[in-house]
Amino acid sequence: MKPTTLLLTNSINRCGFVPALGVGLLIALLFGVSNFANGQASGNVRPAMIASGANSVAAHLHYPPKAKEKKDEAAIPFYCEVGEDGKPAFVQFFGPEDKTEFRRALLRALGQGRFQPAMSGGKAVPVLLGGTAFFMFRGNKPIIAISLSTADKEKTASLGNYIQPQMLISHFEFYRKLYHAQFDPDMHFRPGMQPVHPRAAVLAQVDAQGNLVSTKIIAESPPGTGYGPLLMRGFQGAKFIPALNNGKPVAGQFDMIADYSKMNYAEVERPLAP
Repeated sequence: MKPTTLLLTNSINRCGFVPALGVGLLIALLFGVSNFANGQASGNVRPAMIASGANSVAAHLHYPPKAKEKKDEAAIPFYCEVGEDGKPAFVQFFGPEDKTEFRRALLRALGQGRFQPAMSGGKAVPVLLGGTAFFMFRGNKPIIAISLSTADKEKTASLGNYIQPQMLISHFEFYRKLYHAQFDPDMHFRPGMQPVHPRAAVLAQVDAQGNLVSTKIIAESPPGTGYGPLLMRGFQGAKFIPALNNGKPVAGQFDMIADYSKMNYAEVERPLAP
C-alpha cells in the first residue's frame, strides 16, 4: 500500500457548530498546496506552528489503516493549549462525532508529538489555538493536511500561507477567568436551567498588532442561558499573537468553542454553576 502524504497547510473551514466543508472540494483545492506555510512574524513574536523532525505532531499523525482501506475521509477540528515546551494539552475535538478512528489518530499524534512553541517578547509562551486535520484522498493516494486556522471561510477556499491569531494565555488562566466571571453581579443565568451539554462559541476580531477589536457570540446551546456572555468574559483584556499571511502580521479572526460539561474546574475550587 502506498504511504500517506502529509501536507502541512494553514487554512481551515469554519467548524464547531457549523458543518465542515466538503472534503471533495478540499481535495480539488489542495492540488496546488505542497508545503507548510512556515511564515515568520516580524520582531520577537511568532505563533505556535507545526514543527519538523521525529518529535513533531506531524511525525506521529497517520491515516487510520481501516479508513485508508475503505478510502474514508474526514475533517477533524481541534482546539488546544500549546505550552512553552511546544507540548499540546487540554485537547478538545468538535465537528463530526462518528469519525472515531480519525479522532483517535489525531489525539494520539497530539499526545505524542510537539509543536514549535509560540514566541512573544523573545521567549516561549503558552497559547490557545485552533486547527483542523484533514484526512483525504487524491486519486488513490491518502493525504493528511494540518491547518492552523478555524474561523475564516475565505481562508479555507484560498488555502494560502495563513495562520490565524492565537490567544496569549494558558488553559488554566482562561478557565480561571471564566470561573470568577460567573459570579459577576451582571451575569445572569436562566433560572432552573441545568442543561446536559451547555456550549457556547465566540468569534473575535484581532488586529495586526494582536489587539482584540471585537467579540460576538456565534452559538449558544441552549440559547439564552447565559453561557455565551460568560465565554465572552474570558476574552476581556485578552492579547493575541496576530494572524500571519505569507509571513506578515495581518488582522484575523479567532474563534473559541466551550463545552462547559467537559470543563474541569477542580483546579479552581469547584465546578461551574449553571
